Amino acid sequence: MSAKWRALQHRHRYTYSAVIFPQSYIESLDQQSMDESTGKFYTSLKELVSLSSTYAQIGHVKKVASEFSSFLLLLNGQELLLVSEASRFYLEILFFENSNPLHRTLVSVLAKNSKFSNTVGDCFRLLFEEYGGVNGKGKMFCVSRVALSMMGSPKLGYLVDVVEKCATLVAMDIVCGLKSVVSEANDGSRPSPLVLEQCQDALSCIYYLLQRFPSRFSCLTHDYDSGLIPEAFSILDMIMTTVLSILKSAAFPRDCFVAAGVSFCAALQLFLSPEDLSLVIMEDIFHQKKSCTMGFSGKKLKGNLYYEIKDLSPSIRLWLIRGILTAISRTVLNARFVVLKDGNAFSTELDNSNSVWTILYDGILPELCNYCENRTDSHSNFHALTVMQICLQQIKTSILTDVGKPTENYGLISEDMVARILSIIWNNLEDPLNQTVKQAHMIFDLFLEIQYALHCSEGDDKVKLGLRSIASKLLHLGPHCKGRYIPLSLLTKRLGAKDLLDMRPKLLFETTDAFMEDDACCAATTFLKCFLEILRNECWSEHGIENGYAEYRNHCLPPLLFGLASDCSKLRSNLNTYALPVLLELDVDAIFPMLAFISIRLDGEESELTYPEINHVNLHLTEEQQVAVSVSLLKVSRLLALIEGDIDWYTNCSTSEFVSFYIKGVKIKILVKWLLMALTHVDESLRIDAAESLLLNPKTASLPSGLELTLMKEAVPLNMRCSSTAFQMKWTSLFRKFCSRVNTALERQIKQGKWKPLSSFNNGDETVNRAEDLFSFMKWLSSFLFFSCYPSAPYERKIMAMELILVMFNLWPILPSLEGKCDSLYPYSECLTSPDSTLLLVGSIVDSWDRLRENSFRILLHFPTPLPGISSLDAVKEVITWAKQLICSPRVRECDAGALTLRLVFRKYVIELGWIVRPSCNEIDVNNHGKSPVVEYIRSLLDWLRMTVDKAENDLAESCKNSFVHGILLTLRYTFEELEWGSSTILCNISEMKIVLEKLLSLITRITSMALWVVSADAWYLPGDMDDLGEDDVFLPDIPDEMGVSLSSSECVIENSKSEQDSRPMEQIVMVGCWLAMKEISLLLGTIIRKIPLPTSDGWNSQGPVSVDDGDSLKSSDSVLNLKQLETIGNHFLEVLLKMKHNGAIDKTRAGFTALCNRLLCSNDPRLCKLTESWMDQLMERTIAKEQTVDDLLRRSAGIPAAFIALFLSEPEGTPKRLLPKALRWLLDLAVRSYTGLSDISNEINVSTQSSDIHVNGINSKIRDEGVVPTVHAFNILRAAFNDTNLSTDTSGFSAEAMIISIRSFSSSYWEVRNSACLAYTALVRRMVGFLNVQKRVSARRALTGLEFFHRYPLLHTFFLDELKVATELLSDKSSRHPGSNLANHVHPSLCPMLILLSRLKPSSITTETGDSLDPFLFMPFIRKCSIQNNHRVRVLASRALIGLVSNEKLHSVLLNIALELPNGENQTLPSFNSIHGTLLQLISLLDINCRQIVDFTKKDRIIVDLFAVVGSKSWLGSRKSCPCPTLNSSFLNVLDHMLNIARTCSKEESTLPICNLLRDLSSECFDPSRKSSYDPTVVELHKQATNSYLNCFSQETSMLSFLMTNTLYEVRTATLKWLLLYIRNHDHTVGNDFSNWIGTDLLEILIDLLATEKNRKCVCYILKIIFSLNLKQEFLQDYDSLTTFWNNLVSLYNSTRYAKTRETIVCCMGLCAKRFSFLFTRSDNCVNAKSLHEYIEFYVGLIKQHSSSSEPVNMRKAVAESLVASDLLKNATTFDERYALKLLDLWYIAIKLMEDEDVNLRTKLANDVQKCFSSKHSITVSVPSQVEKVIEMCFEHLSSNFDNWLPYYNFLCECVLKDASYIVQNGDLVRRVFDKEIDNHHEEKLLICQLCCYHLEKLPISKILSDEKSGRLFLSEWRSKFLDRVIGFSHDRLDKHGKSLDNWIGGVGNHKDVFLPLYGNLLGFHAVSGAVLKCYPESEEFLLLVDDVVELGEIIDPFLKNPLILGLYSNVVKRHGRSVVGRTNWDGFDPYFLVDK
Repeated sequence: MSAKWRALQHRHRYTYSAVIFPQSYIESLDQQSMDESTGKFYTSLKELVSLSSTYAQIGHVKKVASEFSSFLLLLNGQELLLVSEASRFYLEILFFENSNPLHRTLVSVLAKNSKFSNTVGDCFRLLFEEYGGVNGKGKMFCVSRVALSMMGSPKLGYLVDVVEKCATLVAMDIVCGLKSVVSEANDGSRPSPLVLEQCQDALSCIYYLLQRFPSRFSCLTHDYDSGLIPEAFSILDMIMTTVLSILKSAAFPRDCFVAAGVSFCAALQLFLSPEDLSLVIMEDIFHQKKSCTMGFSGKKLKGNLYYEIKDLSPSIRLWLIRGILTAISRTVLNARFVVLKDGNAFSTELDNSNSVWTILYDGILPELCNYCENRTDSHSNFHALTVMQICLQQIKTSILTDVGKPTENYGLISEDMVARILSIIWNNLEDPLNQTVKQAHMIFDLFLEIQYALHCSEGDDKVKLGLRSIASKLLHLGPHCKGRYIPLSLLTKRLGAKDLLDMRPKLLFETTDAFMEDDACCAATTFLKCFLEILRNECWSEHGIENGYAEYRNHCLPPLLFGLASDCSKLRSNLNTYALPVLLELDVDAIFPMLAFISIRLDGEESELTYPEINHVNLHLTEEQQVAVSVSLLKVSRLLALIEGDIDWYTNCSTSEFVSFYIKGVKIKILVKWLLMALTHVDESLRIDAAESLLLNPKTASLPSGLELTLMKEAVPLNMRCSSTAFQMKWTSLFRKFCSRVNTALERQIKQGKWKPLSSFNNGDETVNRAEDLFSFMKWLSSFLFFSCYPSAPYERKIMAMELILVMFNLWPILPSLEGKCDSLYPYSECLTSPDSTLLLVGSIVDSWDRLRENSFRILLHFPTPLPGISSLDAVKEVITWAKQLICSPRVRECDAGALTLRLVFRKYVIELGWIVRPSCNEIDVNNHGKSPVVEYIRSLLDWLRMTVDKAENDLAESCKNSFVHGILLTLRYTFEELEWGSSTILCNISEMKIVLEKLLSLITRITSMALWVVSADAWYLPGDMDDLGEDDVFLPDIPDEMGVSLSSSECVIENSKSEQDSRPMEQIVMVGCWLAMKEISLLLGTIIRKIPLPTSDGWNSQGPVSVDDGDSLKSSDSVLNLKQLETIGNHFLEVLLKMKHNGAIDKTRAGFTALCNRLLCSNDPRLCKLTESWMDQLMERTIAKEQTVDDLLRRSAGIPAAFIALFLSEPEGTPKRLLPKALRWLLDLAVRSYTGLSDISNEINVSTQSSDIHVNGINSKIRDEGVVPTVHAFNILRAAFNDTNLSTDTSGFSAEAMIISIRSFSSSYWEVRNSACLAYTALVRRMVGFLNVQKRVSARRALTGLEFFHRYPLLHTFFLDELKVATELLSDKSSRHPGSNLANHVHPSLCPMLILLSRLKPSSITTETGDSLDPFLFMPFIRKCSIQNNHRVRVLASRALIGLVSNEKLHSVLLNIALELPNGENQTLPSFNSIHGTLLQLISLLDINCRQIVDFTKKDRIIVDLFAVVGSKSWLGSRKSCPCPTLNSSFLNVLDHMLNIARTCSKEESTLPICNLLRDLSSECFDPSRKSSYDPTVVELHKQATNSYLNCFSQETSMLSFLMTNTLYEVRTATLKWLLLYIRNHDHTVGNDFSNWIGTDLLEILIDLLATEKNRKCVCYILKIIFSLNLKQEFLQDYDSLTTFWNNLVSLYNSTRYAKTRETIVCCMGLCAKRFSFLFTRSDNCVNAKSLHEYIEFYVGLIKQHSSSSEPVNMRKAVAESLVASDLLKNATTFDERYALKLLDLWYIAIKLMEDEDVNLRTKLANDVQKCFSSKHSITVSVPSQVEKVIEMCFEHLSSNFDNWLPYYNFLCECVLKDASYIVQNGDLVRRVFDKEIDNHHEEKLLICQLCCYHLEKLPISKILSDEKSGRLFLSEWRSKFLDRVIGFSHDRLDKHGKSLDNWIGGVGNHKDVFLPLYGNLLGFHAVSGAVLKCYPESEEFLLLVDDVVELGEIIDPFLKNPLILGLYSNVVKRHGRSVVGRTNWDGFDPYFLVDK
């Protein structure tokens, strides 16, 4: 939330300020006489003066400029006086404070009219003299800002001349202003962001003045009065002195330093000759002494520049060097001096014995390399690279312009320097800052240019050889390394595309795969565009245009097409977005062979063009892949405007199978079903792309075709319930663009007069018909979206509908325009703004979902004022009363609903209507009687708050039962969010608002005094997770009273009349009420402080700083809070943070404190800025306060870290960070005590502290030694700071030092210090290396190589080297000879954290240059020593630490060297087993990570072959006969395992066969049955490893596999069964070999026998999974007896086991049995067997029904779905046996319900499987997986097509409606039931199922089903009566005897979700059955009785008809019976089945 408020603060920059017009200016303007020529100009100028915000002034100044221009054009040359007066008023605006945003507009007009240039110029000069100079009346920098605007504007020659004449005056203004800022900054004041921005502009202005007008500064005379400029002065001296003082100051940001460095050098260049300048730079800047040199004048600056510059910090020297590179001429930079032998003197005469020295190559370039190699933080690294880029640019230009060229004696850039530059580039390619990476790319480009320029004379071959070497390194980085692509694109321009393809033939395929990673997409696109363009040109040059295109496409199209046809939707989506547009922009005609690739041909009648097929593309596409590729091509073609016109029906065909469109005049046709499949595809991104292809068009004024609208009308209802947030955002964005297109297209038709909305005179041409269809579609869409907001709608549907409604409302206001709906676009129904519709949305504010409440509020803001249905005073009072009841609820969401309701009242009735509303007493007055409605409303809320506080002071517990003050404070917060402090309403009542805020602050003080002590209690008294207490229930389970706390205190007394046990819930209620109050206070204060006007002062223009205590001097008429109040608010925040222990409230308080500090630091008043520094000092004092106890450390120091983070985050962007560096440096110094000062203190502890005076449960048990608690605080703060992403860049410079301190603190003797240091260490590792993927053991984000890491943090390299030396000395083999020694004493505390950090680094693909002092390979000896030590954990960590140390280039030799150290075992003295084990672990780690990740398969194969030649000779280590150590045997087998897996990736059998044979022999030897021994865990581990190794090289020996499956060790059995399961799932065992035959014939019997004897639950589970997977691919048990036996075993196992996974697998296997039972049942002639089979099926159906409930665990529901599909019962659409068929229908209903499950993976997979069950001749088999909603509709279509003539199916549909529309009569408040515990399934939509059932009821041929008229009439009447009775019964339950509702709900009880669904569902069933009755028996004698039922029904449900949907359905019922509803507004054409896609 802090980051969110900071962003709001940044956006509100122009809201808080405006151009300040002096009173004298306003008075002079008012006195001006306005005639015909000047009237408009002066009027517009007065309007500008009256505006109060910069935003408004920016918009209005355009009018002022236009009027001034018109004024000048109207006058003739004689009216100079008028021009002079008007020009002065106009130009003087430029000099006013805060006018900078208006300069561009004001100045642009002057260039267009030079008619009165002399007059305007003279006026301009007079203003310069008036506002500038020493005694000028202008504000600081006002003259320089104007001059900068003038010089930056083109075509302003005559005004620039004025600037030139006034150049020294402007410079003097700048110097004075900068001196003032520097002076106040030196006195301790902090410049505001605005002042710093002005300083930067002033410095830039100085530079431009010096560069453009140097003559004005070389002359010491001037043309001004003595009052303007001092008499005795040297302006250059003043500029240089002032700029140098800025460079020495720490108060300025980097941008100011850059401008200062450039300005200083520009002034220096004017002061000195080139020769003297060279000498000064060498002597004073690069510290080179000279003796006596001829040719120099010896001119010196005043003072000693050397002593001035030498004190500059290294970072400031960087800005100075940048200034030299920017401002100093290249002649000076390249001037060559000869260094004499003594190295101290220079001359210009060359001697063979001397060396040449230049400023550019020998002074600047080496120093810049040092800066880049020794970075301090991310910021400094970026700026160092920027200066390096400027330096290389100067070098390149110098070489190309012959200013500096190499000679025999001087080669410019040495080989060592080339290596350093390349190393800098490699180390920054993966930097987390994108701007840094871009600079590295630019440096690389310049480096290549320089290298080519230097070596081009040696020949292209030598140059290209070096480039190929660089390219080879980049290609070895791997396809997913984003840092390689931009350098590769730069190399492609120089080497050529085909050269790169020769080096890496699969380069384009790798690049296509790189689009899988979002981070690499942009870089890969840049490379792809460059590469393809060069490749195309090369193909053209070699083969001509036509043949060149063919070869070009053969290169580039296959990789892209394979990617587009991929199963990975993310890859397809990224290719659509990035790669495909690039390809088609370069080669538009490539679209045709790509279309041909997916079998889309050109229309033969329209074109005879042929395109050659693409070579080397042997890919058989499925229909799903064709659909995906076609959609990609359509989308991108539409985006690039390649498609001409719209996509419409193909007219040359009698059927509607195709659609057509034109590309480059060629007609293309495509199947309609492909578009339908895409729009309903299961892949969300594919649906979005398909919809985008249809809805969007680059020609926004074009009207969509009828086909496009038809398809979208089908797609929209199906996509309303997607649970993916990404899809919701994309769908909303898509419709926002579509609505914009609709608006443009229809507005164009209206303007052209071709069409008018709702007009009956529209002609019937195609364009008009399209416009009419489009307008009808939008009206349907708006109605459908409103209906989708029905009560009880699932969250996904409702949030999507509301978002789309807001999109439409923002484009087309819901209030019709004044000209009427017929002349404007109004795509809404009139009923949308009816009272009933409005009240439905008002009721939606009371919802349990936050976003739904907020969106309902936002929608209602668009409705008419007053709201329809709430227009009377009584109605508003009712809403207020209802809202107040919600606000007083103890639950947060109810409070929020009530507060939002009052916010709506405030916005609509107080602000917009100006009514006096007093919520505290429910008073409303339409007339305000001269009072401010806003102030009165807030006063009333404060009165309500005051009364609540009074009650709470008397009885806090009772008050907390009614939410205490949380709800009222929330209402106040919402109220202040609605206020516009710059509006006239507030400004006119600013004094009253001051009083209101003063009262509010006093009430907050009282609340804090009551509540803070409660939430400041010991954490033992706090419930575990109080964030949920305010959400659901305040009554919590009892918590043990370990400390015996009482809620009584001196501040608040609570009378406890109950026992201690009964009072526990009351304590929790008080706790919840208090922390909610404190949380809301913080948010309220933060909301107020970020918007109100702050006190202002002219401190930056005063003579000195003003005391912070001087509150009176800060009073301002516009400010609402004075300094004292601001200080009070800050102290409140600080007090709360330091006392509170609740994390939720702490977080909200931190957000408020951040907002306050940010506003103060952004202020231009130094006294406000000093408040934050004082709070920082207080915070530091509190952190190191004495006598702190363990309680102060609870919850990770509670609010102390949050307070520091708030101060850090509050520092404005663009200003130098002062609080953060100061605090971090202080914290690091404090943390150092953990291993220095604290150890000394601990040694001085008196032994007497262990005396009996210390009691364990007493206060002394919480006391720690002095300094321990502050140290823990420091680590907790550091942890929070490094965890915060917003601070990551600013804290990067402290990361290395903090890591060192954290690691060293592991040796602390205090547990608290070690624990906090460990947490800080964890945060640092995550920030520096990235998050760890536990499964892959890699850092997914920001993964660094060892080389990159230590070049980024060089300080750690030295520390690690020193610490490893010390740590390894403690590890010696001597300890192994002393069994009694404790190994823990020999492990250095720093060793493990260092090894863990090193293990997180990845291997480098680029080898560092020889002699690199930061090479991580230097750690190799120490890490290897650690990896062979006795401590097993150390060995494991050390072996993993090797990963990041060994680069890919060194891997081969390192592996061989390690393997050679393994003993041969023959007559050799063996090292210790620990040493051998460590060596094997090293091989395992390097093989598993380093070798596996090598991209070059040839190199990988060579490594494995050479390594096996060594390892194979050491095979005795893997033999149980030769080596007695099981651990060594296991590790050696593991090494061979990794080698075999890697060798298989190289696809060379000669590499894998010997490894496989050796591994098989060794692993088989481990299972020697002759070895009998006692239980040994190492032997067990060996057997497990041997099992995995043997199966890894399994030779399909069934006997060995059977032995392993029956092994006595369950670990062996588990490993074997797990492998067998994966093998069966991944292999086709129907292939006719012996092993496959064994699997098909014998395995099942073996598994069933094992199942009967197996006792281990894991093995049982694996056996069942194998049985299930095996029989999915083959027939199950054929024999009836064996089948029933297996079934009975499953049932028995199901009843006996409690292991969840086993039960789930049993349910799956039961599905296989059910499949076989069904087959036997349908073919059984035996009645006994048939009965038994039916019982089995019935049991199975009951079990499935039981476990499909939404209350079951999700894994069980998934198992049910899997079992259901495996049973194949859904495929049996038969009615031969009624009982069997009814069970099938029950299973279909279960499947449909499971497809409504809230787990997205479950319903998606089940829908895909169910789709395959549509095999009936009546159903359409779809080969492309559809989305779940479409499959549900297809299920009903499938059932209706198979059971349409079966009467029980009609019963089934009716029963489904009864089930989903059922209800339970619940007592209690309807509001409370909304917020009670949520339902188990949020996604389920019962109304959709009801509508689908009733829709198909109406579609069934009921007359054919009912054979007998009498029985049929009775059948339908019974069902009609059932639904009617349900509706009437439900209505009676909700109404009293007078027919009024028993429940209170805003807008009527019909809008409540628990009322709406049963009422609408049963009424819909009544509607459907009534239709069947009237359809079958239209002339029935009972018709009148039917009508009477409807009339009676209407009277009963009348209270529910306020819901527009229920009213619409009832109107349809009445209409169906030949009647109509009178007296109610109904939606025209309401569709009862509005959710169904028809």
